[in-house]
Amino acid sequence: MKKLTCCFLWLLFACSSFAQQHGQPYQFVQLVLNDSDTLSAELMADLLNQSGSKDGLYHWRNRLLFYGKEEEAMAFYEQSKIRFPKAEVMLVREPFYVFDRTRCTDGKENSRKRDHLILSANLVADSAKQQSYLDYHRRQFDEWPEVSEGFCRAEFQQVQLFKTGRQLLLVIDIPEGANFEELNKRTVENNPRVDEWNRLMSTYQEGLSGTKANEVWVRFEVMNDE
Repeated sequence: MKKLTCCFLWLLFACSSFAQQHGQPYQFVQLVLNDSDTLSAELMADLLNQSGSKDGLYHWRNRLLFYGKEEEAMAFYEQSKIRFPKAEVMLVREPFYVFDRTRCTDGKENSRKRDHLILSANLVADSAKQQSYLDYHRRQFDEWPEVSEGFCRAEFQQVQLFKTGRQLLLVIDIPEGANFEELNKRTVENNPRVDEWNRLMSTYQEGLSGTKANEVWVRFEVMNDE
């Protein structure tokens, strides 16, 4: 893939700063690009305009992600298939795991806008283990309540897991401008069961194609034209 236009990208290891609208489901569109695919400021701006969105683009290596409301995602998906006929384009609709603030004692969402942190990894190439991973998450609130308790202490507003093939897409919403690394430390403070959960889940995960040795979760960087 040709080098992305520098004036278009503001690459951040932080989260994006657009807010999810409560009650409206968000979906992913992922493009796995070929070397011949060229991204430009004009093309990306036009795709966003056609989808009715102003932002929501993320990038890691040759993968481009759009994360937005259902109707925006569908429009972006259809336009992407036209503009990138050689790319692998997929629509990822439903999360298989959702945590929100209703799981917390106070049950209150932060009134500020949210930052979205988006990470990705693969499940191991074993169908039985893949199913076991899904089952653990289905039972997590009942059998591993310490995990959601950690999310509550960390001020996570929402945590979602999506799956496409073996690929996992993880979205963590935090209050806008908050430091994720500092918040994330709170999930394990005096909470050894979260460490146990993380160790167990790591046995089901591996890195995407192109990751470094021993690298599992990668963070998608936000693309911004401002």
